[in-house]
Amino acid sequence: MRGLTFQANENVQVQDVDDPGVVAPTDAVVRVTMAGICGSDLHVLHAGEQFGFSPGSRLGHEFLGTVEEVGGGVTSVVPGDRVLAAVCVSCGECIYCREGMRSSCVKMSMFGWASRLWGYGGDVEGGQSQFARVPLADANLVKIPESLAAPEHEKRLLPLIDVMSTGWHGLVAGHVHAGQNVVVIGDGAVGLSAVHGAKAMGAANIVCLGHHPDRLAVAKKLGATAIGTSREVEELKELVMTNTNGQGGHTVVDTISSGASMATAHATVRAGGSIACLGMDHFMGQTPEVNWFDQFLRNITVTGGLVHGPAYLPELLRLSENGTIDPSPMLSHTLPLEQAPDGYRMMAERAEGVIKVAVQPNA
Repeated sequence: MRGLTFQANENVQVQDVDDPGVVAPTDAVVRVTMAGICGSDLHVLHAGEQFGFSPGSRLGHEFLGTVEEVGGGVTSVVPGDRVLAAVCVSCGECIYCREGMRSSCVKMSMFGWASRLWGYGGDVEGGQSQFARVPLADANLVKIPESLAAPEHEKRLLPLIDVMSTGWHGLVAGHVHAGQNVVVIGDGAVGLSAVHGAKAMGAANIVCLGHHPDRLAVAKKLGATAIGTSREVEELKELVMTNTNGQGGHTVVDTISSGASMATAHATVRAGGSIACLGMDHFMGQTPEVNWFDQFLRNITVTGGLVHGPAYLPELLRLSENGTIDPSPMLSHTLPLEQAPDGYRMMAERAEGVIKVAVQPNA
């Protein structure tokens, strides 16, 4: 089969790779019909060698498709079922999984990273390939409702797997309630997802801060009531206060989590509010500083963290099925698998009009 592989920093290629198969009774094999390129994949593109990726590692942790084969111990899906694969591999049985903290699972791994993380038998490689082995399938595959199972719905479903779940995670961790103010820092796919999720939760005012007019236009389409493009903290604070009745955000979702973005978060959060950190700059050695003086005096909660895999997918599928959410506008480009390296380049260069790229491995 064909699959996208890491070769070296700044070098990914589509190659012939081994077909996956059922290794354990709890395995399933999925025929991938659509896979996403995530912003975190760009960290691998730029610094995969530092992360321990070796040439030939298959990439991708966002994919959906059709069950091709299952092991004898799989009970939740059968061949032919249309499914979403969880972004994080988890067991579904340990105490953390039972508490909904799937990213803290004792067997936690991640597609596209699993050769460095997975130690429970067989290879677990990336989903930007024609087929993917899914271990512990009952815990890591979620059936797509029949009403959304047709191929024409894939663009609204693919973002649910990671970016929409991640944005939702920030909103849940930040305890967003209807009628509140939400500030979103960052206009990438996770930021747009947080905007869309805040609208679904009934937020009264949703302010999205970013630097790309094309993406901020999508933010308005997905539910932002105001947008800001300044890089000056005081200007952003004034904009947020103007658009939140002088209060600031009950929840600020920081999808960048850099020093600058955290300073903006502290400036725009209201007293007693929450800052949900979802960005990945710390993986690149750029750990932001929390203003603990401000946190203490104004009772600010700092929260966020890694998304809990499939924990949010049933709710997001329900909201998608009833028409409350449709994140498909953020999926700006769809390419055949053979053009996946071009998709990485387009996203890395932040080409105008490019937000999130998907590939179709079996088109």
